[in-house]
Amino acid sequence: MVLLISSTLIIGAITGFLSASDGELFCGFVGQVIHGLLSIMCFALVGVAFWRFGWSVGLIDLALVFIVLNVSLSFCRYLAKMLR
Repeated sequence: MVLLISSTLIIGAITGFLSASDGELFCGFVGQVIHGLLSIMCFALVGVAFWRFGWSVGLIDLALVFIVLNVSLSFCRYLAKMLR
């Protein structure tokens, strides 16, 4: 269970960091496909948490994914402002 939730959070954080790169990484078709695959993989793991461990763990995992995505986007924007 811990491995499933932690891998979901890591993939969510990677997706958030890459989304906040001001379009440098996902400007082309291949970058958009990679971003889509990361998002699908992240939410597929949330679906596995729902299926394997039930509603309570699935909802906690989904909430943690949204929190991690928000924190990583905010952190990248903060770093971008500090570096300018």
